[in-house]
Amino acid sequence: MMKELKKKSFVAVILLTLSMGMALTSCLSNEDPYNAGFYFVKPTNVSTGIYANNTSDSLVMQCLGPWKITAALSDQSWCTIDLMSGKGSSIYSLGVHFTQNTTGAYRLARFTICDTDHPDEAYCTWQYVQYATRGNGSLGNAPLVKTITSSDGYVASISYDEFCRPVKYALTTPQGGVGEMMDITYNDNAGVMTVSRGGFTLTGNVDNACQPDALVSANDTIGYQAQYYSNGMAVSLNYAFNFVAVSGTRGIQAYSYLLNGQSLAPDSLHLADSLKYKRVWNSDKVEYVEKLKLEYSDKDNRCQSVDPNQLLLGFADCHSMQLLSMFRYTRSTSIVKRALSAEGSIEVTTELNADKSIRQMVVKDARKGTEVTYDFTY
Repeated sequence: MMKELKKKSFVAVILLTLSMGMALTSCLSNEDPYNAGFYFVKPTNVSTGIYANNTSDSLVMQCLGPWKITAALSDQSWCTIDLMSGKGSSIYSLGVHFTQNTTGAYRLARFTICDTDHPDEAYCTWQYVQYATRGNGSLGNAPLVKTITSSDGYVASISYDEFCRPVKYALTTPQGGVGEMMDITYNDNAGVMTVSRGGFTLTGNVDNACQPDALVSANDTIGYQAQYYSNGMAVSLNYAFNFVAVSGTRGIQAYSYLLNGQSLAPDSLHLADSLKYKRVWNSDKVEYVEKLKLEYSDKDNRCQSVDPNQLLLGFADCHSMQLLSMFRYTRSTSIVKRALSAEGSIEVTTELNADKSIRQMVVKDARKGTEVTYDFTY
């Protein structure tokens, strides 16, 4: 009689090779019938992307027969699985562990699992792609900015957790007062970020990038906002989008970015063509608007944890969540050198450290006759 090898897809019982990317069927010899194969609950795809600061994932599978896992590449010691062999007729939930990627380039770990009794009939291969960048868009080897001091009297202080994620942000004003105080916590199991800010608690759902689409409280809303064509259809995010912060106590800040169809995939390079900014503070109800065409230097903006481009208009009009790159799509991957408006230009000059992180930035606004220097320490 003909034996049947049970297989469906990568999320079901499978016989799969990575190069073919599809389930195969097989007709076996006429010996006693047997079951062989694997039912994967996680991962759900042949290729799983993780960020440079991700250190854990899980592998959940049902194995019909005895099995073993082998590493398919010679240089993937940075990725390990809790158990590499086991028995059949069992369900396994295994930890997958990664070291943080500080190489500055993406890397691959590829594994093959096979039924040890029938290795040529029941097997599959899958891989993990660890990006060069962290969830916030900075490179995995980028140093963490601890303080930013401006010549007009502001001082920003930032603390991080072991995964290079900001957990505290404090801004003091030129008068020595508290401009902002923020605490950030992450529930990785639940996929939730909590931000305590200005006496209110905002929460948002996050994935392994720890990047929310929106943070919401009873008083505030912070997040991406789609733009729309005249026919009511939403504009694709990689063409144009808004970042909007509404505070019941402070007012409204809205930033509009034009990308013209650039990729926003992890590790992609993208530069906002222009920035439109509007804010209205509750204190005076005065509308302040900027429309800026952006030009960029050849300096990589992924070489430090924060986004210095957000200081183009000064700390007073910088939203902290963008400065910390908690909404990474607002982060252009090169440092701005000039911003042009109908009223004149803003010139930006920067000095870098040996590791290409930013050491100092000078923003000279010819329209207002101002010059502000920002010093970054690590």
